[in-house]
Amino acid sequence: MRRTGIAAVVFAIGIVVPACQSDGIGAPVDESRAGYGGMGIRPPASPDGTVPLLGPETFPCQRGTDGAGYTKYGVGRMRRGGLEPEKLERDHVMIDGHGVNFHGSRRVVDGGTIEMEMDEDYFGPTVLKGPAGATVTIELENEGIRAHNFSVLGQDIDLDCGVRARDEVEVVFPRSGLLAFTCKFGATSGMRGALTVTG
Repeated sequence: MRRTGIAAVVFAIGIVVPACQSDGIGAPVDESRAGYGGMGIRPPASPDGTVPLLGPETFPCQRGTDGAGYTKYGVGRMRRGGLEPEKLERDHVMIDGHGVNFHGSRRVVDGGTIEMEMDEDYFGPTVLKGPAGATVTIELENEGIRAHNFSVLGQDIDLDCGVRARDEVEVVFPRSGLLAFTCKFGATSGMRGALTVTG
């Protein structure tokens, strides 16, 4: 019986190894739409044709989809089985009549760049202060454990950012006052912020 088991293992190896090779050199077989986890997700190949290690640059933000699919699998606002928003943080502030989870403010200059963290129900920094009409590049990074969004009404900015996603977006400060930005998935839970004009 021991010889039968050994023979079965040798036979299985003899079938599996050739099936996993391509052109006899051991390269993986290209299975279209297989991707990671069989979900049709595949990182872009580098210029030399190799697939890079999976890092934040592998998962860029995508044009917004009006929230389609966000609650489909029980994440986000549906994570507790209903449509009830998360409670605001104890030190939240009010911006433009809405409760906002406040995670700091930063001054920016026209033509400048700033990093912004997207996490569970907040943007950090939450408020950007800059001159009227300034154009600023925001480097977004989703450091949370669920998808987030960055939307600015009137500027055609609507980006859905999956976990670990990174991207850049250019925003233009208003001529006066403030211009709000939101995560359309978590806005009612305090995931909002503002571009505020300062002297």
